[in-house]
Amino acid sequence: MEINQPDPKVGLSGVLRAVAVMAVVVVALIGVLAVLEIIPREVLQEWFTKAGLVVAIVVGAVVALALIARGGR
Repeated sequence: MEINQPDPKVGLSGVLRAVAVMAVVVVALIGVLAVLEIIPREVLQEWFTKAGLVVAIVVGAVVALALIARGGR
């Protein structure tokens, strides 16, 4: 690698950090809106149920892809 070439891992790390910061800000904002009762509790429970299901699906897909990729070697 040349001196003037940026390391590709550093760029990805920065993007992941930015996404993580945005996620924390969004969760905090939703929490504040729920505490102030701008978002009703029923709606918030529905969102968390759907978010939990989406996370479970994504985790399952990532595990399946990892197993498929490892089995091919």
